Amino acid sequence: MDILIISKYILIIAFIIIMVAALRASAYRTTSMGLLGSSVVVVAFAVALLAFGDLYNLTFYKDISLALIFFGFVGTVAFVVVMGGDK
Repeated sequence: MDILIISKYILIIAFIIIMVAALRASAYRTTSMGLLGSSVVVVAFAVALLAFGDLYNLTFYKDISLALIFFGFVGTVAFVVVMGGDK
């Protein structure tokens, strides 16, 4: 097995651990921690999808991960605007 393939598997496992830790952080009391946790889960899933798609030669994995990251950012900005109110 090539060292690059092994490192991609380790990267995927590390991002799964990060997702579990972010879900734990998002269960905290405040809304901002929930938003932060869900944002970390989306970014970690997108990067793990990039590694997984490259490993197994999947199609459209780059488009899906780019859409996840973009819509996660847009959703965060929209939430902040709604919660911020008029100032």
